[in-house]
Formats: sequence, C-alpha cells, structure tokens
Amino acid sequence: MPETNAPDRDGFPTDYVRAVLGNREPVLEEILRHAVLDQGMPAIQVDDNAARVLQMLVGLRRPRHVIEIGTLFGFSTIHLARGLPEGGRVTTLEIDSRAADLARANLEKAGVADRVEVVVGDAVDYLSTVPPESVGMLFIDGDKKSYPRYLAAGYPLLEPGGLLVADDAFALGDFSGESADGGDGTQELKAIHTYNRAVGRSPRLFSAFIGTRNGLLVSCKG
Repeated sequence: MPETNAPDRDGFPTDYVRAVLGNREPVLEEILRHAVLDQGMPAIQVDDNAARVLQMLVGLRRPRHVIEIGTLFGFSTIHLARGLPEGGRVTTLEIDSRAADLARANLEKAGVADRVEVVVGDAVDYLSTVPPESVGMLFIDGDKKSYPRYLAAGYPLLEPGGLLVADDAFALGDFSGESADGGDGTQELKAIHTYNRAVGRSPRLFSAFIGTRNGLLVSCKG
C-alpha cells in the first residue's frame, strides 16, 4: 500500500499512521469486532495510535498502580496493562456491569487479566477510598460531564511525578451519544474545556497535548 499523509474526513491521517505502524494485531481486531458488531457496544474506544501512546506512557513512567476511569470493553485497558512493570496493576472503573463483564472476557483473551481489576460502580465513590499519593497514573475516559469531578477527586491520589491523562481533550465531534440524560453534548464539551483549562493553568501540573485522533492531554504532577 502506498504511504500517504492525506488526512481523512476528520483531519487525522489514519491511513498514514497505519501504513507506518502496521495493522491492528489479530487479537485486538477480534476483540473490537466482537464488541461493536456482535455485542452492540459503541465504537468510542481510543484509536489505535492513542492506545499505543498509553502503553508507551505506562512503560516510560513504570507506575505500580494505574487507575482508569471508563473501561468500556477494555481496549485501552489492555494497552495500559501491557505497559506495566513487573508487579504493577491496573484498576479500571466502569459504571455499566454489562460492559465490565465483556471487558473481563477481553482481558482474558489478551492475556492481561492477572494484572487488572475491573470495578463496577461510580468512579468518584471509588476514588474516595484510594490513599493519597498512591497512584502512578490516572487515565480519564469516562463520563465527559464529570471530567472536572474526576480531576478534583483524582489529583490528590497521584504520587509526585505521577501522570494524569485525559482522552477526548480536543473536545471535537458530537458527544450527544455519550450524554446519559439525552442532552445535545453541550454540557460534555463545556466540562472538557473546564478540565483542560484547570490542568493547563495549574502551577502544580505540567501539561501537553498529544495529537491523537481525539487528543490526549497529559499532565505531570510536580
């Protein structure tokens, strides 16, 4: 296939990224197709490049404990777990018990279930039980309206040098499908912008955007 850097309809050069990095590996392709086509899960998982970035960040930071907010069917969870150091673990939080069950099965398929705990319930409630400065990385990809709440609850849990990573940071596209109350997505967009401004201007965090399809905003706690 000829390499091209021409962007697709949303401005991201998907074909070029795939030509350089290669196709999705078979087990991930199977997991994605089964979740979306057979189980009817929404195709709102992180893109392949963002998943690789998450795995790389974990591999570089080498956190002992990663918390993920928003498991869905476990696509990003698999990559987080793959980057863990020996003895590291991921706790992933999901409000939908059906999605959580599917994620557990997918983690088994990918061979990382022994490193991951899937917790069903409200993410902020769970975060309130975690000791301060005990988390090496927090990945936020849950309810968009709750991003500011996740920041308030999650920041104290990060150890010095810990990473705070948020997906959908470019706040692009239609978020109405992720609105639990049937809204038009406006509140979700406002919440993402509120989160971005808070971490971007905080003197306690050093932040930078990573140009994935939907944007990752990575912040390091000083």
